[in-house]
Amino acid sequence: MKSTGLLRLYSKDLNLIQRWLDPLVISGTFLLLSFWNTGAYPSQGSLFEQAGFCILVVSALVLNQGNIYQSYRQESLVLLLRRLLVSWLTMITILLLIAFFTKTSDSFSRFSVIVWTVLSLGWFLLCHLGGRQLLRSYRAKGGNSRQVIYWGPADTADLFNQQLVAHPHLGLRLAAWFESPSPEPTSLPKSIPPSQGGLSELRRWLESNTADKIYFSYYPDRRTNHLSMSEVIHFFGDTCLPVYYVPHWAQEGMTFNIDRLGSQLVFCLWGPPEANLQRQAKRLIDLFGSLVLLIVLSPLLLSIAGLISLTSPGPVLFCQDRYGFKGRRFRIFKFRTMTVMEPGDSLVYVQAKRNDPRVTPLGSFLRRWSLDELPQLINVLKGEMSLVGPRPHPVSLDEKFRPQISAFMQRLQFKPGMTGLAQVEGWRGETSTLQSMASRIEADLRYQRDWSLRLDIKIMLRTVFGLSSPNAF
Repeated sequence: MKSTGLLRLYSKDLNLIQRWLDPLVISGTFLLLSFWNTGAYPSQGSLFEQAGFCILVVSALVLNQGNIYQSYRQESLVLLLRRLLVSWLTMITILLLIAFFTKTSDSFSRFSVIVWTVLSLGWFLLCHLGGRQLLRSYRAKGGNSRQVIYWGPADTADLFNQQLVAHPHLGLRLAAWFESPSPEPTSLPKSIPPSQGGLSELRRWLESNTADKIYFSYYPDRRTNHLSMSEVIHFFGDTCLPVYYVPHWAQEGMTFNIDRLGSQLVFCLWGPPEANLQRQAKRLIDLFGSLVLLIVLSPLLLSIAGLISLTSPGPVLFCQDRYGFKGRRFRIFKFRTMTVMEPGDSLVYVQAKRNDPRVTPLGSFLRRWSLDELPQLINVLKGEMSLVGPRPHPVSLDEKFRPQISAFMQRLQFKPGMTGLAQVEGWRGETSTLQSMASRIEADLRYQRDWSLRLDIKIMLRTVFGLSSPNAF
């Protein structure tokens, strides 16, 4: 197989050129704007040159630490945009601080500085974001592609190839696939060609063909039971290609963080991030936020309590056992919206449905606007819940679905929340089917995997602007 052109041959050189070009362009642009706008008296000329040199050095140091020059073939361009903005803001902030402490800010035209700031951001977006988007389009049309080979059962090879076809911007093409011989007949998917054999055939194929990467999956209890994992690893370690393991058992919400137990490598599949300072900050936000909201909303809370007492018999608050942080039970508080008070762990517990006759007229309004959830601010204040996190279910609902959905209880590595990622993505309300509950759990596990204070703030904003939901009944 032939090389796919100049981009492959000179990709590292182009990357190095870009590392030098960015600081040179933005420092040169600043000098041009400054001289053009002021005419540059001789006394000012040296100052502008010093400023240009300072921009050159600061931008080179900041940009090279911003991870914007790495390959984004298999990374999201949203991640690149975020890193570009962070690097740009960091660079601007450092330069402003230098100008402030050296008392030279008055020597530069405000107009020139503003124009240069906008142009520098435009340069980054055009070269890095726009350039990579053009490269993705080029790959989708077949350019700058990489040839990969796959070893594993037919079903996993089919799923792997489907991902390559569904994401043509990756520029990865399946050159061939191989599998361990099986005594059982293989039902071959139509989307891939027949297997070219096993490991011995793969070795011969590599002697007369070229590829860029090897991907493999391993089924110890299926077709590869006569090959140990160590034998498979030894074989692929004897090649001169990058090798990637594709675990067939992987799920979307897994973290796959690498850790060490002495000299033993281990993978963390599920678990909260070890950002202790951020976790403490999250608790402070919960504590302060719930206290302020309880005080500010106290007239509304008292009004709702009075209306519930006047419109239907029974207590104002509905208390129910729920599974909380690390599976510990706690009593959740809600405004009563029904004519019944089901404990939640009863075998006859029934979720609220659309037009549920148990829901009172006032309760329907409270549910529509999520006002029945406001007493949970008390749970947040007590430390049993958080403002943002996986929504807690009635105990019987958890017990019903946890045997059917993998990693169901892993969502409780975080405190349950008044709102969560699943709710703002539309998985709110009744979970009448296994698929709807599985989608909610998948979103909860993604929240756990990707958690940050910024994500919490984003979820809270989306919750505020989407209080009235058609799934709330």
